[in-house]
Amino acid sequence: MKIYGAGIAGLLAGCHFQRATILEAGSEGQVQHKAVLRFRTPEVGDSVGIDFRKVTVHKGLCVNREHVAPSIKLANLYSKKVIGKLADRSIWNLQPSERYIAPEDFLAQLAERCAGRIQWNHTVTKEEVFGSDEPAISTLPMSLMHKWFNEHNGLLQPTEPEFKHAPIIVRRWRIPDADVFQTIYFPSPGTPLYRASITGDLLIAEYVDNGKHDRDDGDLFDAFGISLHDAVPIEKVSQRYGKIARIDDAWRKNFMFELTHRHQIYSLGRFGTWRNILMDDVLHDIGVVKKLMNTTTYDRRRALAK
Repeated sequence: MKIYGAGIAGLLAGCHFQRATILEAGSEGQVQHKAVLRFRTPEVGDSVGIDFRKVTVHKGLCVNREHVAPSIKLANLYSKKVIGKLADRSIWNLQPSERYIAPEDFLAQLAERCAGRIQWNHTVTKEEVFGSDEPAISTLPMSLMHKWFNEHNGLLQPTEPEFKHAPIIVRRWRIPDADVFQTIYFPSPGTPLYRASITGDLLIAEYVDNGKHDRDDGDLFDAFGISLHDAVPIEKVSQRYGKIARIDDAWRKNFMFELTHRHQIYSLGRFGTWRNILMDDVLHDIGVVKKLMNTTTYDRRRALAK
């Protein structure tokens, strides 16, 4: 069995399918998760034997350097900013919430548990994915898998949704001696900054990649009541699939069924299933994949329709 992709979803699947080979285009040490690793429950960590820290996360909403309450206008501005259309987003709920924090080296620990089964610097091809008879798990973007599916099956005029996605810029700093858990949303269209979080002593800021690579660090630090001098810069990285927009759910589920039914390929993860999900959901989906591998076509269609 093969698993395509060694991000969190692929490595987590590798820990649960311990005979699977994991194929990753990036090099060892290059594949890292730059966003916040917060979970709703400790189940993901428990499933792989990694302790998570239980914390209380506080949230805020900042406009023109002032903390304000959510409103329809601000919610719509934020939604348009991050996905380009109106949709309900998480800024409506600013209540403190309990979360479980993974260690910063979570990916490295997952990779250690899959040691010897990961092939780094491996460029996955259409011929490899669709030329095998053995079951596989794909965390590759659904947009790419659909393109390859059509080419392999000779579908010249496929009907498909528009897989809208937008790149983001992620910048990280270390805040010496800090130990807080906070997130602030920035809905104003006047800044590419849309969300920032402090997890322990790690500050992570996310920006819409508008091609200008302009910054608004004044608003960022002021919103947390700190200054640039309080922070030690770590890095800046670009993520091509930073934000994805929803597609028609019936079409999405039917395509995943066709992949499984025709080619024994099981979709997993945010990009593989093309939906905005939490890592807690990925653990649940791994359980579903295990069941699907031993069920009938009828049962598979019912499971994927949920």
